[in-house]
Amino acid sequence: MTSFRLNQSSLLDFERSITGKPGNPWLNEDNEKTISAFIDAIAITLGLITYGTLLHSSQLELAASGAELSKACYFAAIVAPLAAFAWWVTIMVAVKMTPRKTPATALLGVATAWIILILSRGLSHFIIIDGEWEVVWANRILVLVGQQMTEQMTQSPGSPQCLNPENCYGINQNFRLWWVLYFVFGVIGASYGTAGEKPARFLVPFTLISLFIMLIAMTPIEVNYHREVPLTKLSISMVVAYMMYTASYFYCRRAEEYQINRLKSFIAVAAVATFFFSLLIMNPPQIVKDFAVYLGGTPAQSMRPEIISGEVVPSTIDKLAGDGIEASQWGGLFVNLIVATAGCVLGFGIGVVLAFGRQSDQPLFSVPSVALIELVRSGPLICWLYFAVFMMPDMMDPFYNAEDIIRMLLMFGLFGGCYIAEVLRGGLQAVDSGQKEAAAALGLSPFQTKMQVELPNAVRTTLPSIVSVFIGLWKDTTLLFIVNILDFFKLAKDLPNTDLRFLGDFLEPLYVTAVVFWVFAFYLSRVSMKIERNLGLVREGGGEVA
Repeated sequence: MTSFRLNQSSLLDFERSITGKPGNPWLNEDNEKTISAFIDAIAITLGLITYGTLLHSSQLELAASGAELSKACYFAAIVAPLAAFAWWVTIMVAVKMTPRKTPATALLGVATAWIILILSRGLSHFIIIDGEWEVVWANRILVLVGQQMTEQMTQSPGSPQCLNPENCYGINQNFRLWWVLYFVFGVIGASYGTAGEKPARFLVPFTLISLFIMLIAMTPIEVNYHREVPLTKLSISMVVAYMMYTASYFYCRRAEEYQINRLKSFIAVAAVATFFFSLLIMNPPQIVKDFAVYLGGTPAQSMRPEIISGEVVPSTIDKLAGDGIEASQWGGLFVNLIVATAGCVLGFGIGVVLAFGRQSDQPLFSVPSVALIELVRSGPLICWLYFAVFMMPDMMDPFYNAEDIIRMLLMFGLFGGCYIAEVLRGGLQAVDSGQKEAAAALGLSPFQTKMQVELPNAVRTTLPSIVSVFIGLWKDTTLLFIVNILDFFKLAKDLPNTDLRFLGDFLEPLYVTAVVFWVFAFYLSRVSMKIERNLGLVREGGGEVA
């Protein structure tokens, strides 16, 4: 009985937080509950009426276009509860006269409820009823890895389009992408294993996300590849993540705190190494190819006619001994991830050097650091991308003939490094002088003091700002399409031109692009908050605890 009263009280508080306190003079505590129950019944009835109306109208609309009528049920099921909520708020405000007592809360509640209903109805109608999502399904591999890399998968022996050897001209190189994915999943699993949380906090969302990715890969709509291969590789990636998570989780349960911190540093180094491994494996240098030949591999390109005719099936060593995928052939979401990671990894390293250089008492270090930071920060990123396209080759040609994407990597790293340097400089200035004096008293060298005392404290206090720079760099990768790099945004924008069936379907790919960029940015912000919480920085006085 007591719990029932508590539930009624909490529901009443929830109602008043949305609609405001009642201003009707004829209401008291007893009849208010009765009137609230009556209004709830009216709102539910109006919601059911809205469901039936929307179901009927949308079914007529779908029948006219020849689409599946089941979509009408999904659309009505989404909009009807929101309509019931909007009517509930409106009737509650009118009957209880809440504007007399709390007009701001009442008006804000009504306006918010109807705005949510209008926006949700328009968006869900486009997604479920109007949207022609075949343009995205037909080109999902294209927007992930680009045209040139897609041809390596679909125009090589064994793909559905190459059952006839005369239609085959490529050598399948997609094992390079799967190797990168194995390392990425392993690092993710190991890093979450050190968090010290319940396993379900990682295993449940990770499994759901992985199954969702596998569902996208196995959906039979517009498939031009054998679905068994990506499903198998994704399953292997999941197993790798589970194994690394299990190993790090049980190790951290038995280990001391200093051992856990050492493991975290090793994982951080592994994450950075994964980035450089991705660049290395996609287009290996000559020394890697020579080593593969030493191990018994035969360059795959030298056996191209035999491979295409089906006489020879090249091994992984054969493909490593041959040519990889040049940077000019990279594309899609892979390019955005690689460039954004370069901005974070290279940018953080450059930012640390520039931050300490700017604080140096030696003009030899401080003057170039200040000049570079102020120069780069004074211009927009798009100007520096054009600089990387047109002027950087003349500066680099005597030393290194870099392709466009490699120059984009370097420019994003430099641009992000200059902003991170200013963020870290503020953190370095906030480090207590007593810690520096204590480090000197312990016999630490100036370099050890900077790297083991000043830098960790600066990163702790400026972590939210650093992550904000990382998120900004991730979103800024969309500027690559302006310099004619076939990134995720450019390919999505051009998807309607891939087939006459998709002419005019330009909104659907842009919506998908927006969702993908939001998901990655949201994930970065959640990771930042988790790290801050582990460092004790989300509570008052947490800096001292850390």
